[in-house]
Amino acid sequence: MRPAAPLVAVLAAVTLAACGAGGETTTAVPDREGDAQLLNQVLARQLGAVHAYGAVLGGLRGFDLAAARRFRAQEQEHEDAIVKALRGLGGAAAPEAEEIEPEGVKSRADRLRFLYEVESATIDEELSAISKLTAPWPRALLGSIVANQAQHLAILRRALGAGPLAAVPEAFENGTVPLPGE
Repeated sequence: MRPAAPLVAVLAAVTLAACGAGGETTTAVPDREGDAQLLNQVLARQLGAVHAYGAVLGGLRGFDLAAARRFRAQEQEHEDAIVKALRGLGGAAAPEAEEIEPEGVKSRADRLRFLYEVESATIDEELSAISKLTAPWPRALLGSIVANQAQHLAILRRALGAGPLAAVPEAFENGTVPLPGE
């Protein structure tokens, strides 16, 4: 009867190990070329976001201007990190900036809403990329970037008049949450 105990333990260990192997994004060998392609798409969006911030800075003042400058600087840091990730994958950073133009933006509120939309769409794109990446460390990088951009959304919500609780990001911020009151 004793020989059955080790067999049961081995079967239990194999079963438990198999439970954790069902994720779609985990692969034994990362698809470096595919990951580089995804990161280049994200980089194109980041380049466009930096341009979008620059396009509206002239119409902002005080805290709004200071926050937008800081957010743009952080977007540039995100760019740099993605370029480094591409190099780590053996890929080249070769995208053209996505065109994100502030059409019909005239007032302070228009500018802030535009930036909110830029951040929201960027979060949505990056979350989509995270789910498709095969190498773990670029997923972690994009997760960190998304968390930072969710903070941008909270500050933009406040600047647009949302109360303290309405400005708090959703538990799972995904870039699709409209501004309070819209």
